[in-house]
Amino acid sequence: MIIDEVEIHEFVYRLENVGTRDGHQVYERGNMLEQPGFVLTIRTDTGIEGHYRGFMQVPPMVTQIEMATPEFLIGADPLERERIWQQLWQAFRHTDHLGMGPIDIALWDLAGTYYEESISTLLGGYRERIPAYASTAHPDEEPDGLDSAEAYADYAEACLEDGYSGFKIHPWGDSQKDIELCRAVADRVGDRMDLMLDPASEYEIYTDAIRVGTVLDELGFYWYEDPLADTGQSGYSTGKLADELSTPILGCEHVRSGPFGRADHLRSGWLDLVRGDAHLDGGITGVMKIARLAEAFGIDVELHVGGPAHLHCLSAIRNNTYHEHGLLHPEFDWMTERGFDGDVERLEDGSVGVPSGPGLGVEIDWGYVRENQTEHTVIDQAGTSGLN
Repeated sequence: MIIDEVEIHEFVYRLENVGTRDGHQVYERGNMLEQPGFVLTIRTDTGIEGHYRGFMQVPPMVTQIEMATPEFLIGADPLERERIWQQLWQAFRHTDHLGMGPIDIALWDLAGTYYEESISTLLGGYRERIPAYASTAHPDEEPDGLDSAEAYADYAEACLEDGYSGFKIHPWGDSQKDIELCRAVADRVGDRMDLMLDPASEYEIYTDAIRVGTVLDELGFYWYEDPLADTGQSGYSTGKLADELSTPILGCEHVRSGPFGRADHLRSGWLDLVRGDAHLDGGITGVMKIARLAEAFGIDVELHVGGPAHLHCLSAIRNNTYHEHGLLHPEFDWMTERGFDGDVERLEDGSVGVPSGPGLGVEIDWGYVRENQTEHTVIDQAGTSGLN
């Protein structure tokens, strides 16, 4: 069995009632935000295929997939995932490895179809449900959105009622406003939920990060995620935060170093918790390498954003607490489900179930994809074709 064709369907999906703040994308409530997505299909000469549905960093991912396919995929044995992973890690060393995740996940999906087993089973998974926390959208300026500390507190209470046991805040990025926000949420639900703060690398000076972190210590936050504007690349500054604060520092979401760079962060004590991301960190293979590395250091790994690939990974990872469910907002949810057929991540009793079907255990909504299609590319032994 060899790979004889790679197909990419690019499309757009629309989020209704989106309102975000200046500094991010701003859309008036009632309008729709168009986001790019794609479906990668890796197909073999026997007709077996695997899929990945992409929803972020679409242009560089698609470009790298197109670059890698003729040399590393066409003619390769799709079950030799580790060999392909190692080849792509070397080939993409100058380009942040963004094409690796989609390729690897599609190969795992293909393998599950081939063996007629879920990816969870192939990984030796044993957890059927994963506890989930509510991960908020960023603040907006709409009166029925997340426009104030009080609005966040109201929404945290609503998420608690929905069954979430954790609530993560994506704040303004202004240290004083963020402190007020954290206090408001903690006052409302802090004794009933694990609370996290993710400034998404927006604090430009170290003293702001410390000022906010000191308040998180006081309020008993569960973790403090990537606060510094260096995106967590500077292990020294992140390590200073970890030393000075009692709230655990979660980092490396914005660092595309795979398991190798994370080894440096963990060995040097620069983090208390570490991020992994199958979409951005080399797929399921990459995430499992990161998880085992963190386990050896006695560190928990928390996976960034949702999707079925992460649920399968988490079924086989001991050193993890939560699945990230989001981004959520009182008026909309930005999930990875658009382009999938059915409800991929249904919350029940505060947890999300691991899909049980072969491979990823989810189906692509081809009607949706084709209805919203913008580009269609097929790469085979004859070359690359752009199709309608």
